[in-house]
Amino acid sequence: MAFSKAKLFETTTFEQTLWSKSLGHPARIKILDHLLEHGTTPFYELRKLIPLSSTTLSQHLRALRENNLIEVEEICPHTYYTLHNENCKYLASRLKGLNSKFVVINE
Repeated sequence: MAFSKAKLFETTTFEQTLWSKSLGHPARIKILDHLLEHGTTPFYELRKLIPLSSTTLSQHLRALRENNLIEVEEICPHTYYTLHNENCKYLASRLKGLNSKFVVINE
């Protein structure tokens, strides 16, 4: 059996792979966009926004939560989701830096 060597890379590079996986579905991008524009949102509102089953939506939210891009708060009877501002700002700055490097290469 082969073992992953991904963790042998520097931390920032390894984190970028996790972010790439967590951003790898349009529903996740839509969730992040919505939370950025509207702030904290309960699950039932996200359910109306995303054309997927509740179970599938929960899986996408879990992926974003596991990579610390969103935070969860349960206030009975609802679950609320919020962007993890610090981590999302850091991700945005890393992506902006990567984008600017690609622009220079293509000029």
